[in-house]
Amino acid sequence: MNTKPNAETPEVINFGKHKGTALIDLDQPYVRWLLKLENLNSDLRKSLEALPWVKEAQRRKHLAEVLQRTHIPLHERRAYKKRMGWVGA
Repeated sequence: MNTKPNAETPEVINFGKHKGTALIDLDQPYVRWLLKLENLNSDLRKSLEALPWVKEAQRRKHLAEVLQRTHIPLHERRAYKKRMGWVGA
């Protein structure tokens, strides 16, 4: 098993006001802004998209899009969200 970090995959941001900050420590709004940039380095984009909270946000966004395309009645959709813990009791 190779434990060396991949030289192509940045583990810290290397520019701007957050230079030298670990990707996992970046503020979420800043990461969301970076991911919207069209000219973002592809290795940095892959590293940011691999962050656990980014993956979870993408999963939830996809689920929301799927649910909107379905014809599940609203009351059943609310019950499902409640079972999943996404809304309060």
